[in-house]
Amino acid sequence: MILTMDEFRKYVPEKPTFALFGHPIAHTMSPELHSKLFRASGKDCEYFAVDVPPEDLEEAMRIASQTCGGLNLTIPHKKAVFQYLDAVDETAKNLGSVNTVFFHDGTSVGYNTDILGFSGSLEFDGISVENKTAVVCGYGGVARVICYHLANAGAHVLITGRNLTKAKALRNDIRSYLPQASINIMPATQLPRATAIVVNGTPLGMYPNEHASPLEKLPIGTEYVFDTIYNPPETALMKLAPRSVKTRNGLLMLVLQAAYAQTIWFGTQFDSADLTRILRLLSGDMAKKRLHDVYGKQNIVLCGFMGSGKTTIGRKLARALQYEFVDMDDYLEKREGKKISDIFAEVGESGFRDIETDCAREISDRTGCVIALGGGAVLRQTNVALYKKNGLLIHLNTPFYRIVQNLSRDTSRPLLQGDKEKQTRLLFNKRKKIYLNCADRSVTGTRISEIMDAVFRAI
Repeated sequence: MILTMDEFRKYVPEKPTFALFGHPIAHTMSPELHSKLFRASGKDCEYFAVDVPPEDLEEAMRIASQTCGGLNLTIPHKKAVFQYLDAVDETAKNLGSVNTVFFHDGTSVGYNTDILGFSGSLEFDGISVENKTAVVCGYGGVARVICYHLANAGAHVLITGRNLTKAKALRNDIRSYLPQASINIMPATQLPRATAIVVNGTPLGMYPNEHASPLEKLPIGTEYVFDTIYNPPETALMKLAPRSVKTRNGLLMLVLQAAYAQTIWFGTQFDSADLTRILRLLSGDMAKKRLHDVYGKQNIVLCGFMGSGKTTIGRKLARALQYEFVDMDDYLEKREGKKISDIFAEVGESGFRDIETDCAREISDRTGCVIALGGGAVLRQTNVALYKKNGLLIHLNTPFYRIVQNLSRDTSRPLLQGDKEKQTRLLFNKRKKIYLNCADRSVTGTRISEIMDAVFRAI
């Protein structure tokens, strides 16, 4: 829920209430995120965003002190709010940025949980920064938070960007708070090969300008890439990384900074299982938004070889997205009242494909679905066009050895007779190019969680 200032002036809380102040604020995910965190901890609370123009911040803070238990703040209020607070945490003071306020016993105290969100993301990924060279792209508020943590944790920080004068000013500020910090500036064209960590603290690469990147290439020694952007889920900078390099977008940082805000408000401690689940739900929310906004689609359609996991992954995706799940093989069997193997025996493969196309026509106009296709459904371009009308077609490029494992006890496949592995290999090789050519995206993985994450990143 997003309120205007007029609506906020009239608001009367009926339960413990918390809010986000920003301007503009139309695209925030904070209400959904905090609601998920409240549910995870069993709290019955209200959380909404308020569009607060800069000239109304003083009044909004006065109202909040009487109606809210706490606040979050985003652009342009993180620095301006200082003058309306009774106290500010030392780290927030050094950063010149408050994103969390706690109202308690008639006082207001400001904190910065963005830095905890970033440090927590590194810890979650098992990344140690001590004595490593870390490049930070940018010199704004987000970059300041990142540089402060990295320098304080013992990294050798290099700030880069198009305006090295601003980068130098940030360096000098960090040194004034952390005199022993190893921090300097460097042009993007001269970054050392030994750079281990690369962090983007700029908006370059954010939707809708998704092809932009703060760097043209990564230093050869890069081990980890962190991008504070989460829309798109895989940025142009992250795509520069080889598969051996771990990457992370800013969605986990967003989840963690919100969780730490609730720790300040309530003392709540969230375990990693809850945070992982909420991260996946938020990834699903972002995928739905991008499916509509970026691709103009309403469905996710999964294609791939038999045994690639389309049904298992499809069900989990549908649950995460709160979509209907449709397994086209099940749909076809219920429609015909027969098993697929029996249909093959009666009318042959060509007759079966005709029925498959009829089913595609019936289902393709539905919206809000995750649709798992039969292994051969994309052999006909008519089917591909029908499913792509409302759907983003994603290929599950499951490794062959995993497919063999999945099919090892399956005797129901009409196209697999005799030497099952040999037959499977021949068919797999024949169809793989077809899947790759017709799909909008292709994802690879062996574990369910890995494939789920890959699908969300692909969208």
